[in-house]
Amino acid sequence: MKNTALALLVLLLVSGPAAAQGKETETVDKTLALSGGGTLKLNNFSGNVHITGTADSSVQIHAVRRATRERLDNILLDIQVSGSTIEIEANRKAPGWHERNDNVVETEFDIKVPAATLLDVHTFSGDVIAKGTTQDVKAQTFSGNIDLDLSTAGAAPDVKAETFSGDISTRLPAASNGHVTFNSFSGDFRSDFPVMLNRKSRRDVSADLGSGGAANFDFKTFSGDLKLVK
Repeated sequence: MKNTALALLVLLLVSGPAAAQGKETETVDKTLALSGGGTLKLNNFSGNVHITGTADSSVQIHAVRRATRERLDNILLDIQVSGSTIEIEANRKAPGWHERNDNVVETEFDIKVPAATLLDVHTFSGDVIAKGTTQDVKAQTFSGNIDLDLSTAGAAPDVKAETFSGDISTRLPAASNGHVTFNSFSGDFRSDFPVMLNRKSRRDVSADLGSGGAANFDFKTFSGDLKLVK
């Protein structure tokens, strides 16, 4: 995580009471076609992200945005489609907008995607929660938790998840095989699956899950715990 992002969070926390004055709420709903095997990329700063895999062939985006009217009008929720990829940017500055302070809109997302959608999700101060998807997942947050439920996948997909002060919980198919790496300063590692440790030190765990090899599960926290759940 970049130092600039941490500085922004500190600024938001310090100016929180003043910034709360005059806040408004805006709701955005959008449905886009996306076949299975497509990719959803999302970049958010403040707010939780919920993603659910479904049998539909579309992406349904429900976003709740909270900020002053001026920020809502000038910091945009930008949604772009390029081929089989949908990209969502929650804080796209409008042309000519030069305000430097309080330039973030808190945005809560509830998104439904085809189950076979690759996820690439980044947020700073919110949780990332995904369930019912069957393809590879990248999830990153700074102060939030990451909760992934991939139990409906036929075979465990690749997972890469990183948080600073939050916990990571990942539910995998019962017959999962793969290689697990976990890097943490003070977090604990627990698994409902039998694992064979290849390396364990104060900060690093390397282990094979099941027969190993098939999928890569890469996790990183500073003070958060990791749990692999059946």
